[in-house]
Amino acid sequence: MQRHAILPLVFSVACAGGSGADSGASLDACLPGGSPSLSLGQGELGFEPLGDGASAAELIHGPQGGYHINIGLEASQLDASVPWEAHLQGWIDGELVGETYPWATMRCNRAVDALQAWGMLLVWDAEPEELHGKVTQVEASIVDASGTEISATAEFTIFDPLLD
Repeated sequence: MQRHAILPLVFSVACAGGSGADSGASLDACLPGGSPSLSLGQGELGFEPLGDGASAAELIHGPQGGYHINIGLEASQLDASVPWEAHLQGWIDGELVGETYPWATMRCNRAVDALQAWGMLLVWDAEPEELHGKVTQVEASIVDASGTEISATAEFTIFDPLLD
């Protein structure tokens, strides 16, 4: 009986913003370079951009007894080859009330030409009655795979559907 070696089949996919150095095309937002950007949004199952003003953020009662809101990130021209170190902070009336350090696994969304992540929990150190109806300033700071640091802020109005 003759044995055959099984060799792995590897596929490589590359994407770039232009067809060459002289093409005049803009840089690919999903690759590092140019002027990096970061913005905050919401998102449990996908990134949801914010509208004008303070966006409503539902307070989630977690299964382990804590309370959180779901944060999403949208970025461009950063290195997403490995998950990012993120730092989320929630401020209410100048007081730090929520803070977490999630990992952000960024995905390239070609429909909007941006890197996106969602499902990052900003955990609160307060009870629902202390959070419901409050406006929070949320700050997200990240460090990408190449060491670039960038941050963004946004306002959310926290609502608890159990208290409405």
